[in-house]
Amino acid sequence: MFRAAIVEDSETDRRALQGHLDRYAKESDFALAVDAYDRAETFLGSYKPVYDVVFLDIMLPYMNGMDAAEQLRRLDDKVPLIFVTDMAQYALRGYKVGALDYFLKPVSYYDLKLRMDKMRLAAGSRRPPIIIHIPGEGDLVVTSEELKYIEIMDKQLTYHTTKGEYSARGQGLKKLESELSGHGFCRCSSSYLVNLRWCREVTGDEVVVDGERLKISRGMKKEFVTRLADVLVGTADACGGGCR
Repeated sequence: MFRAAIVEDSETDRRALQGHLDRYAKESDFALAVDAYDRAETFLGSYKPVYDVVFLDIMLPYMNGMDAAEQLRRLDDKVPLIFVTDMAQYALRGYKVGALDYFLKPVSYYDLKLRMDKMRLAAGSRRPPIIIHIPGEGDLVVTSEELKYIEIMDKQLTYHTTKGEYSARGQGLKKLESELSGHGFCRCSSSYLVNLRWCREVTGDEVVVDGERLKISRGMKKEFVTRLADVLVGTADACGGGCR
């Protein structure tokens, strides 16, 4: 799951950019989640290093985009940052805070598409690939965003990915969890190791992972929900309920 943040005080511009991202995800058959904020203070106050790209307006009220970018870099010096502005001279200053690129308003879909392709490559380079050994077939290489969850049953591991399902005998989930912790994986039970970026919601003793309901064990629920909360940064309060 690729995650993007939009920090833009104009509701019109915010909705337009989010619309472009939604279109890109649909046309590219690409799993994308977008968090939207209308103020830099709100975005930074709840910031977690879970994003693959941040779109930041420069002309924001209270704290402007340049000051926000400097604070963001103190919290996360790796996340790709794209400025959104209607004044090109401000965009040039963005490179001082490690901005990867900038949009001039109004943002066109085709400009965004080109830059999103770059973002996906950047996200892949920031997260080392995961290698799955499939007996008789060799090694399968997937990115962390392509691996949804791993299931174990009778010592048989099943890797549920965007490319399909692959089975192999191997190590237990506890050892795999240790190896994949840097990729954002956490066990929800003794049977499932879940990519937290693919989780959509928790209802009772189940977690919804890309439309599939997986059981959460009572003994692991507290840690799992805590880890999940760190990844699924709430958006309902981001714009006082006005943003997605």
